[in-house]
Amino acid sequence: MSKVKKRVRPTKEQWHELNHLLDNVVEIGHVNERNCRCTKCTKLNSYSESIGLLDKQEIDDGRWDRRRLETKHRHEKDAIQVTKLAHQGYNRGEIASKIKRSRGYVNKLAVEFDIEIQR
Repeated sequence: MSKVKKRVRPTKEQWHELNHLLDNVVEIGHVNERNCRCTKCTKLNSYSESIGLLDKQEIDDGRWDRRRLETKHRHEKDAIQVTKLAHQGYNRGEIASKIKRSRGYVNKLAVEFDIEIQR
């Protein structure tokens, strides 16, 4: 039989301290970084663990952050290729077939990176 964990409810003082630590993290701009090792993020993680809000098992290993970065780098590389082909006079369909991606993806890159492509 598996053990069911009881939900932990922090006290008002603990919530106050947690919000203070969270404000410090937001102040330095580390909003969407899950595995940051700076002192303020580490303090927030360790405090939330100590009051029972965060379990070590629930923290992922950073693969989502790595995956997001890989996607961003791939988009940047593809945008460079799209820009080069656009300057050579290719249209969206020809660029899509040259870089072996869909036409919608090329349109998305053109909008995201503000690339002028001939019609």
